[in-house]
Amino acid sequence: MFIGKNLDGLDRIYFCSVVLDDRGIVPRLHVGIIKELQTERRFTLGPRCLVGRHPACDLRLDDPRVSGEHAILRWLDGCWELRDLNSRNGTFIDGRRLKPGERVAMATGEVVAIGSAATGFALMDGGGPMPGARRPSSGAHRSAADHVLVLPCEERPIVTVYEDCAGRWVAEREERIDVVQDHDIIVVDGEPWVLELPTGLRATWEASAGLTLELVGLRLAASRDEEHVEVTVVHDGGTFQLSPRSYHYLLLVLARLFLEDTQASPAERGWVSRDALCQMLAIEPLKLNLDVCRLRKQFGEAGVRGAAGIVARRPVTGQLRIGVSRVEVASL
Repeated sequence: MFIGKNLDGLDRIYFCSVVLDDRGIVPRLHVGIIKELQTERRFTLGPRCLVGRHPACDLRLDDPRVSGEHAILRWLDGCWELRDLNSRNGTFIDGRRLKPGERVAMATGEVVAIGSAATGFALMDGGGPMPGARRPSSGAHRSAADHVLVLPCEERPIVTVYEDCAGRWVAEREERIDVVQDHDIIVVDGEPWVLELPTGLRATWEASAGLTLELVGLRLAASRDEEHVEVTVVHDGGTFQLSPRSYHYLLLVLARLFLEDTQASPAERGWVSRDALCQMLAIEPLKLNLDVCRLRKQFGEAGVRGAAGIVARRPVTGQLRIGVSRVEVASL
């Protein structure tokens, strides 16, 4: 049995990341999913999961036939790799016992037994892991939405962790941006969080697909009173319009600042301080952070790779600007 606490403080069975609901609904496609055969419950996978009877294991199994540290399942070179850790009673994949220390790549549908057939799991979805973070003091866990991780929660986005266009994971605060790695500890509101990040293991982005942030453009159209803003994403395959949201006004303001700043060099064009932007929008800094977070999430949900860069934040100064250079603004 393996139990942890989610952010709501309730005991939940989980596996490194987020528990899917009792109906078995998967919140996102193409992430690592395993199913416990005995109970039919499904779980999302973190980047690496230590399996065993010891309390420190990510997946703790209360079975005397399971060793303290029995096996490890991790995402490597675009697939899930299972390795036996010299366990006494063995690790089995589709009925074959692995040699001590043996590594094997798992395919979707394959069944793993830990120590005995009574503790079996099937890999239901062989997609990669989502970034996440856990708080050791309480066991609380946060998972990323479309590869953008917000801490401590979406209502208070103090730190945003995402993968930049260079393939690095970065932790963004208002005052600075730091490069981070898997298992780094970052402190948010005085509480340490341990990052769980896929590192150097993502599939190469297919630039020709046209939906990387660097290759898309934006068309924004505002009503006369600017109460309504339409956002259209332009790419090589055509266009699509985002569902209207109030935070699109932030994107409109950033687009106008970029277009008006014609005398600056490309590297300097369109930057604005947080305080000045808050004044233009007549909002508080917390609301600005929320709107930035929601914009990034919406672009990620729309399938734009590198969506966290739709609003760029400058290290040290904390200035912001729109994250695309192909942009036009019109009236409705």
